[in-house]
Amino acid sequence: MSAQAAFSTEERQEQGPRLTLVPPLRSTVSTVGFALIIMALVAVGMGLVMVVTTSVAAQSKELSGLRTEATLLEYRTASLTTELQTTSATGRLATRAADLGMVPNPYPAFIRLSDGKILGEPTPVRGNEVPYLRQHELTPPTAPRIRVLAGQDDAAAPTPTLPMAPGVDQ
Repeated sequence: MSAQAAFSTEERQEQGPRLTLVPPLRSTVSTVGFALIIMALVAVGMGLVMVVTTSVAAQSKELSGLRTEATLLEYRTASLTTELQTTSATGRLATRAADLGMVPNPYPAFIRLSDGKILGEPTPVRGNEVPYLRQHELTPPTAPRIRVLAGQDDAAAPTPTLPMAPGVDQ
């Protein structure tokens, strides 16, 4: 026999039972209390959802307004760019320069900005060097209206003379 069998059952009873039953725990929160806690958490969660939704809606409205403003500013930028390109076109600049009494110079000189050296020979102009480049507004014809009578041939009709641009020979 083994050493354990040497102990009698009486000795085991003297030591006492090894395992005891644990009494069941009483719930400290009732079912109604639990339901109230859950309902409070749901109410707080829904309140937070409403606050976030309202905030997002306000930001969305502001974003829409800013996008509209950005679109209007893009249109304004395009309009100003077009106006600038029209105003700075070479033909327009030449017309404005002629209105101010400037004449084109066929002998330009350039200044190199890096060292200030003048490239080319600066030559003053008299104003008649390049008459075909000058921009002058043409005056409307002042010739009288011609009436052709029935029965006259075209060769007999008088030929009106139109004014010529300044600086242009006939």
